[in-house]
Amino acid sequence: MSASENKSPTLNAKVLLTRLADEFNQVNKKIDFLIELNGKMLKTQEEFLQRITNKSYSSKDIKLEPDAMALLSLPSSLRKTVMALYKLERATAEELASETKRLRAVESASANQLVRLGYLKKKREGRRVYFYIE
Repeated sequence: MSASENKSPTLNAKVLLTRLADEFNQVNKKIDFLIELNGKMLKTQEEFLQRITNKSYSSKDIKLEPDAMALLSLPSSLRKTVMALYKLERATAEELASETKRLRAVESASANQLVRLGYLKKKREGRRVYFYIE
């Protein structure tokens, strides 16, 4: 074996290890991003739960909102609509869409499904339909 053939496996191993280290760094960055995103989701859910528990009810209107566990058990697409509506309090499908960055038709379908499930109410004023949480 010549000297150049002996260096080749060592060089290949170094290149391979360098590539492997780069891949691990990319995976670590993605995991860090997911951890940060998960933290933001938990914070949003905590704010949502606080908002539910801090609502005051008048004696004439004793309708309770759905409990937090029921809302958390909703699919994420519907939960996103509910969370946006808690922020806006009352909104059209177009306003919901601008908040969630989804299509108006998607928000309309989600909000109407939530109305059928009993989580939301809707009211027509002229040509506009407003969704709200009672």
